[in-house]
Amino acid sequence: MAACSSAPAGGTDQSNTSGSSTGSQVLNLIKENDVITMDSSLATDGTSFEAINMVIEGLETTDPEHNIVPALAESYDVSDDELTYTFHLRDAEWSNGDPVTAADFEYAWKDTITDPTADYAYLFTTDGACIKGADEAMGDPEKKDEIAVTAKDDKTLEVTLSRKTPYFVSLTTFPPFYPINQKFAEEQGDQYGLSPENLLFCGPFELENWTKGNSLKFVKNQKYWGADDVALDEINISVVPDPSTAALTYENGSADYARLNSSLVDKYKDDEAFTSVLGSFLWYLQYNFENEDLANENLRKALTLVVDKTNLTDEILKDGSIPAEGFVTKALANGPDGKDYRETAEAYFAGDYEDNLAEAQKLFDQAKKELGKDTISLRFLFEPSDPAKPAAEFIQSEFAKLDGLNIEMIQQEKNARLKTQQNGDFDIVLTRWGPDYADPTTYLNVLLPGGSFNFGKYPNTAYSDKLDEAASAASAEERWELLKEAEKIAMDDVAVGPVFQTGASDLLNPKVKNLVDNPVGVPFVYKYVTIEE
Repeated sequence: MAACSSAPAGGTDQSNTSGSSTGSQVLNLIKENDVITMDSSLATDGTSFEAINMVIEGLETTDPEHNIVPALAESYDVSDDELTYTFHLRDAEWSNGDPVTAADFEYAWKDTITDPTADYAYLFTTDGACIKGADEAMGDPEKKDEIAVTAKDDKTLEVTLSRKTPYFVSLTTFPPFYPINQKFAEEQGDQYGLSPENLLFCGPFELENWTKGNSLKFVKNQKYWGADDVALDEINISVVPDPSTAALTYENGSADYARLNSSLVDKYKDDEAFTSVLGSFLWYLQYNFENEDLANENLRKALTLVVDKTNLTDEILKDGSIPAEGFVTKALANGPDGKDYRETAEAYFAGDYEDNLAEAQKLFDQAKKELGKDTISLRFLFEPSDPAKPAAEFIQSEFAKLDGLNIEMIQQEKNARLKTQQNGDFDIVLTRWGPDYADPTTYLNVLLPGGSFNFGKYPNTAYSDKLDEAASAASAEERWELLKEAEKIAMDDVAVGPVFQTGASDLLNPKVKNLVDNPVGVPFVYKYVTIEE
């Protein structure tokens, strides 16, 4: 999870055009996907989060060492009961000259919480920030006044939580918690955030041009409160869906950064431009508990154990991905003892693969006996993107090792796959989850019975009771142990089948320094980037 500045980097063609040839600091990036929206209340994808972070800031941000540091809030106070946070804003202004005020945050947060179309509204509830009144007001514009977010004056924002939330401040670095100028946004209506003209800026850069599906151009915001510390004059993003084309664009010197897929790793792994870091997304098998066959625990465990996760990551993906050891990823958050959560938690569905394979067939035979069937037929839903497609095809070949299992492969583009998943029209789906904040609950809350993202309808209330117990723990140490106990309940139930934690392999120009690669929240932060001559 280290900042990219610490990774060895360099291009096969050192003519990359960043800055030095013109005397200005220009960064050229290639992204697989276009920005969907610059509206911080509606954005849901990494590319949009990165772009929004360029032009708007939150109360806090992350530095190159991934520490949480002040942004639009100079400081904050916490009450003795750790439930009320009071943020003190610095002098900052929007690109139209309006001051950034506490009311901009109050409006943005309440509008997001009560907007039924805002996918990330849940982050303000007990599934995330635990803001008092957010659960009751979620999706209901008539209940904005019940939300405990108040602009006490232009420079003071008071937020009251329903229970202690150790990671609350880290959430304010994430775009759904950014400010919105109410008057301007309401004047733009449903066009807000869809073009440079429909957006105001208070971050290190301004969006100057956006050609949908093709490119974006950002320039330094001279009105930004920290403009003197921003080295880049310009950032250009080219949208190139094909990784091979992106890599060739990097090679010919037209870009400073391009992400590789698994099929390109062997070609570039010895190049000085190649970087590989452990990512934070978890890919897992979600089982539909409303399928009478998959309600059988032995069947779910057999399907999970039969997958050789080490072979998948080392021989198929080859991009720095690692086998998953649970539902909480590695390098996400450290406990009160200073150790990574995964380091002190149990490793699930691990061990020698030959032993696992034998156990998987034994459990599968037992499941068939319990279900009164000689064969079991299941649909396996996946998307045709990287790394989902090669992983799904490998998993299919592993499922074939179970005698008596018939698998129907169903391929759908991501948006369709998500809709099918949300509708519960699946048996097994290869899906993923990425952390929104640095705490195990960013994963564990996904499996809450009745939760918005528990598409498999995992039903065990003992699991939710354990998470409630953790939320009311008397100490940080007790809370941490209770979180581990909750994960154990879900893994013993085989609520899902964890498969792999993503790696990320890139080509990065050696001149580019201090590019922050975040393990959670906004994938990349560009305000600290400098380009060496």
